[in-house]
Amino acid sequence: MCNSEPAVTVGILAGGKSTRMRRNKALLPFGGSAAIEILVKELGCFPELLISAAEAAPYAYLGLPVVCDENRDIGPIEGLRRLLSSARESHVFVCAADMVFLKRDMVRFLAGLISPEFDCWVVTRGDFPEPLCAVYSKRVLPVAEALVREGQYRPRMIFGRCRTQYVPLEETGLDPGMLRNINTPEEYREACRLLKE
Repeated sequence: MCNSEPAVTVGILAGGKSTRMRRNKALLPFGGSAAIEILVKELGCFPELLISAAEAAPYAYLGLPVVCDENRDIGPIEGLRRLLSSARESHVFVCAADMVFLKRDMVRFLAGLISPEFDCWVVTRGDFPEPLCAVYSKRVLPVAEALVREGQYRPRMIFGRCRTQYVPLEETGLDPGMLRNINTPEEYREACRLLKE
């Protein structure tokens, strides 16, 4: 941990099925490192780092706490719920395990917006919020739990039920490429090329 970093928990969602990739995206190799290792190295300076996954075993080698899904096959809303219920800090930055271009500056920027007036701070691209590039207060936990009980599994539904500050990506002054993720073999090959450069 770096003492100067904001007091937020970082949660990496690694529980996806990777249907289009047909292999675990979190463990995709990039040179000598898996995707999740790149993120852990970049974001490991914050006070707490948690991995959210369906099973702990594939990530045990990282030596980090892994919070496992209690409700299976309902998507990232379950990972978000488990991260909020497990985090030591009052606010959690959430990202996906395949966001290998993400930099800690994004966490710092969103954490700098934290205030009592809002419950979540989410980056937007155009009219679309990015729920896997957002900071959530623990006050969001009852909302996430209610959505799961109702069978409403889209994380974006949280924003309509909480006090949400939308943060246009261009206003962050950060590289838009940070939000690139990897869903297909073609996107994986392109990501490998960009990381080499």
